[in-house]
Amino acid sequence: MNKWQDRLGVDFVMGVGGTFDVVAGKVNRAPLWMQKYGLEWFYRVLQEPRRMWKRYLITNSKFAWLLLKEKFNTNK
Repeated sequence: MNKWQDRLGVDFVMGVGGTFDVVAGKVNRAPLWMQKYGLEWFYRVLQEPRRMWKRYLITNSKFAWLLLKEKFNTNK
């Protein structure tokens, strides 16, 4: 978020979501190499598969489908 703050044109950015779980000690952060490659979401799934699988599999698949439909939409 900090990387994109200037391009977003906002004075303040704040991530929440899994942050609360990490601060509360409920889950651990991913190893640095996973953070570096954008795989922290995958680490979360490994820690809490029963809770997280649907969010990442179903919801993100729907989002990816909508992105693909928009990319190849010829009615622009």
